[in-house]
Amino acid sequence: MSDTSRPQSKNERLAIAAAIQHHLDAHGLARKDLIRDYLSKSTIDKLFQGEFSERTLTKIEAILKISLTSKPGEDDQAPGQFGGYTLQAVEYMQGDYLCVRPMFTHPTNLSAYIIRIVWDRTVPSLCFEELSRPDFKYAQKGAVYVPFGTPFINLVSTHLGNLRTVLLSLPDRDGICRGLITTLSNPKGTMYTPVAAPIFLRRLGQGEQPELGFIAPEHKAYVDYLNLLASVVTDEYGRFVPAPTLPTDRRRVIAAVKP
Repeated sequence: MSDTSRPQSKNERLAIAAAIQHHLDAHGLARKDLIRDYLSKSTIDKLFQGEFSERTLTKIEAILKISLTSKPGEDDQAPGQFGGYTLQAVEYMQGDYLCVRPMFTHPTNLSAYIIRIVWDRTVPSLCFEELSRPDFKYAQKGAVYVPFGTPFINLVSTHLGNLRTVLLSLPDRDGICRGLITTLSNPKGTMYTPVAAPIFLRRLGQGEQPELGFIAPEHKAYVDYLNLLASVVTDEYGRFVPAPTLPTDRRRVIAAVKP
């Protein structure tokens, strides 16, 4: 078959391109790592635009040691608004994860619970559910959005118009995702305040029982959890950007002219 043939529809080719991109992101690879003597940069660039042949796809499958040519069923591909990803591309993300973030009301303490990520064939897409939360009445569940071309995922939950997002890096080789959570906090009863905080997920091994609940500084798991949490900022998985402060000389001018 010639390299200009089109074995799939445009939407199917873009879904395959997204699956390849997610595979690269998950394994710490870049598009340039696909370039070979028999696979030029321009061919790779066209591939991620959904322009490729069956022959080109076969070469990519051989390089990555994965199969991408089987057509997904109707319940094996997420809708476009979720990222249009296929079950095959994100299957490795399924599982139970330890989730740790600061407590919003007492930031020196940490909140540790379980997040389960599975494929929901009724949507279809990855979905998540919070389990074993010490403040169980606030436990949430929702959909996983996997945007094309970025090494991040979004865990999004909604309730009565309220939206909470957890923006995370794709799992690394140790099964760790790092990022930021943005939501509303109500530390004073009915008074709500937008809040953002670092957060991490770590994939749990079979039968692993991590320390859960409200983790105070004297807890045996505190230091390990805090070090991972601190890496969100130190390793630049997230940034907190405050408003700039007024320069000192500018403040003097304002003070001098103030009536």
